[in-house]
Amino acid sequence: MDELGEKGYQKCILDDWVGALAIWDEAIRRFPKEKRFYNNRALCYFHRKEYIRALADARYMTSHFPEYIRGHFREGEILCAMGSHDEAYKCFQRALNLNPSCTEALNELAEVQIQMLCKKGYSRYQAGCAMEIAKDLKEAETILHAGLFSARDSEKYFSEDEDIVQPPPIDLPPSADLREDPTNPKKCCSLWVGNMTEKMTDQQVANLFKKYGEVKSAKHCTERFCAFVNFAHYESATKAMIALQGKDLAGNKKVILRWPDKVIYGK
Repeated sequence: MDELGEKGYQKCILDDWVGALAIWDEAIRRFPKEKRFYNNRALCYFHRKEYIRALADARYMTSHFPEYIRGHFREGEILCAMGSHDEAYKCFQRALNLNPSCTEALNELAEVQIQMLCKKGYSRYQAGCAMEIAKDLKEAETILHAGLFSARDSEKYFSEDEDIVQPPPIDLPPSADLREDPTNPKKCCSLWVGNMTEKMTDQQVANLFKKYGEVKSAKHCTERFCAFVNFAHYESATKAMIALQGKDLAGNKKVILRWPDKVIYGK
């Protein structure tokens, strides 16, 4: 079995998918209960864009080896290539249920969620920004529907001679939440604000933060007791976090400010 696996692996390295398929066919015939061979054959079909055959192997894995994370990941990858993003989303969710720290599944799930939002008419920029500050797809849709991010928004860069004030370095203890790092290491322009229990309009939220810099948009989610604030410049967001973290704000007790907690990898 190991010898067949090594032969197939060498064929894959050379992108000899036809040769690899012949080996995986033989391997499956001789060892029909070895799940890795189905995964490898599905991968070969995937690279040859034979998606129907690839999907058949992937679904065989998920039905016969439901605890095998690669089966769910492979099915999601194939469905995504076929444009079935809703179904792919479910596959990557199942993979993450088996292993919440699977980087591949996390990245593919992030990408497929962006694609799902783009299908609803939003730009990739809007979808990516919304997913950065939302905890799930439903909340991202709510944020976009509220118009928090404009399709015309773009990143703003500063020349080397501009006077940019950075907060002094702070040594955070190992247990510290990096989403609350006041040095703003990722230069985020957006802030999530928790403990916003008082009723207020989006404009009122924006007014609370505009003293720290230009606010492009703000959204108060009453039912979740939180708000999202999108600044034009990351320095403004940094100032707001330093000034307001843990403070009382317009009747809201000890507000919590955080940076986006999801990183989106584009393709």
